[in-house]
Amino acid sequence: MDKTAPKKPHEILTLFSPLQMGSCLLHNRLVALPVHTGFAHPDGCVSAWMIDSYTRLARDGPGLVVVANAAVSEDGRVSRFNLRADRDRFIPGLTRLARAIKEEGALACLQLNHAGRFARTARPLLPSPIASSNLSFHLDSLKNFMEFFSFEERFRLTRYLFSQIKTWRYAMTASDRERVIADFAKAALRACQAGFDMVELHGANGYLLCQYLSPASNQIPSEYGGNFTKRIRFPLAVVKAVKSSLPRNFPVGFRLLLREWIPNGIDLDQAVTFARCLEKAKIAYVSGSAATYNSLFSPNVIKHMARPAYLASDMAKLTTGLSIPTIISGRITTPGYACKVLQKGAADLIGLGRPLKADPDWVSKARTGSPTIIPCINCNDCLRQVVLEKGITCRQWPWVLQEKTRLAHRQLTRNNRALWILTDTRDMAIFSACFTVFGRLKPGQPPPRVLFVSAADTDPKFNSTRQGFMVRIQQKLDPLGFWKDPWHSRILAPRDSWEKRISHEIAQDGYGQVYLGSNPDQPWRRRLLHKQRNKAMALLNKSTHGTRVMIPIDLSDASLLVMQFYGNYLAGQPPLSFNFVHVAAGSTPAHPEHRWRLLKKISDLDQKTPLRLIPRQAGVIDTLVREIRTRDYGTIVMGKRGHSGIKRWLLGSVSAGVMKQLTTQSLFLID
Repeated sequence: MDKTAPKKPHEILTLFSPLQMGSCLLHNRLVALPVHTGFAHPDGCVSAWMIDSYTRLARDGPGLVVVANAAVSEDGRVSRFNLRADRDRFIPGLTRLARAIKEEGALACLQLNHAGRFARTARPLLPSPIASSNLSFHLDSLKNFMEFFSFEERFRLTRYLFSQIKTWRYAMTASDRERVIADFAKAALRACQAGFDMVELHGANGYLLCQYLSPASNQIPSEYGGNFTKRIRFPLAVVKAVKSSLPRNFPVGFRLLLREWIPNGIDLDQAVTFARCLEKAKIAYVSGSAATYNSLFSPNVIKHMARPAYLASDMAKLTTGLSIPTIISGRITTPGYACKVLQKGAADLIGLGRPLKADPDWVSKARTGSPTIIPCINCNDCLRQVVLEKGITCRQWPWVLQEKTRLAHRQLTRNNRALWILTDTRDMAIFSACFTVFGRLKPGQPPPRVLFVSAADTDPKFNSTRQGFMVRIQQKLDPLGFWKDPWHSRILAPRDSWEKRISHEIAQDGYGQVYLGSNPDQPWRRRLLHKQRNKAMALLNKSTHGTRVMIPIDLSDASLLVMQFYGNYLAGQPPLSFNFVHVAAGSTPAHPEHRWRLLKKISDLDQKTPLRLIPRQAGVIDTLVREIRTRDYGTIVMGKRGHSGIKRWLLGSVSAGVMKQLTTQSLFLID
């Protein structure tokens, strides 16, 4: 409950009074700060989740919404799921995102960033190599960072971080600087073309612009390093290039680090002096921040950042020295604190990052004076999830929403682009027979690509059969309006290792669904089926009961992917009949019906969908195979990674065991 909720009408007016920022008018003093969600597609495109999330954020009523951390170059990404603005192909998605925000009444701003030494790349860009004098500090800060994660999560992170530290040996060259400066300018122009009202340059969190400003990370005396005057040259060159690329009076803001909280790092005096330089360069606003990944997990810093409005006094000194608007951040948890900050002149605008994640109705509650704001508890779990590349969630959300969000993030590495792989006339006969099960497309689903991995001289009937097969498929897809070009196909010449060649084809074009015909004489098909990650793989067969579908569910989180695949591609397709089954074993939850209800709620499956419990008579594999044969199931849809890696190693894979014993059935493996 907000014990400092504003009581007087004029206090509410303070928060909801307008403010001119360059050529833009904010209708209130509340800014949705850029919080990296890790929810872009792996290729850098805007995801549907991002559109929904930012739409919801803008709908609550902040005057400005800043979209976080769009990489200005491929080597500037901080995450595999980083939003990108380094190619024109990203403009359509950015356009949809900007439009969604503005249609809800907020101004839209895109934050542009290069992660510098924290980028996910083989050759990170640094102002100067890491110094031996700072190496011990980096290792100590790494220890603090690791203690924030569970024991099993530390192994992968430790290996990754040490591999990154090894690459911090080389300073940026002159051509590197010229290229990055141009990258910022081009990305800013794309943001403008996409319809954003302004852009923000990310000079905080220890990323590249911040690294140039910091005496700790920019130590080598040079034209761009050493003393303060030289350290600020690169970020100011970026500002100049960005402003030159944009229409006159297009607002450009700057996210500024006020305190780095590391030995020989950025302090408040340096930050204020640099802010005055930014003002002279005609920056529209300065948004304050503190701490980097090297200091964020220090016990003393954690304690300091737990205080409400912990940047208020520093921001007051910054605001006093500037004539442009300033945005304060740092645990402005309630409207009461926000009003006090504005009334004391510590800042012109209130920045809300994690408070808006904890309570998406924060702004509307502040407007009405509601005392029931859900607080951010400063647990940093949202940050932990993003670092682990799992996408942002909040412990203050309802449990089902947290699980739905995690499931949505897992879907980012999966898509509905289908590849059919056919090697001979036998495969064509199988695909034709199984079309009822897998060939029905839904609106918005792209048509399949057909890859023939054979040549006419290996099978005399291949060419004529292939042409007839494509005609039949076209006839089936044309009435649905999916197949505008009848020849979505090509032929590969034979190779010694089809498995490697096809794996390359799948990875190169990023297919999310792969279909093969079953052939016991070619074991590479089964190997391919089980080795592919983050995909729906199918091994098709000509069963006389292909429309009878069994879906084994182990009630683990992996079941959610299977259930969502069913809901997206199979549900509601007569004459298919579906049966969800669970083998009751020692690992079965005490109340499987309750767990089943929760899984249906998370995956949006109809709550009336039943789950059939099968007593375990022998092993799980033998029990499932007996069920398949007894009830004449012709198609099996199951997950393949219900166990963790070590459990699969100890206990074996259920899906692999089932696959070995299938004869005429088709098998879908969902990962």
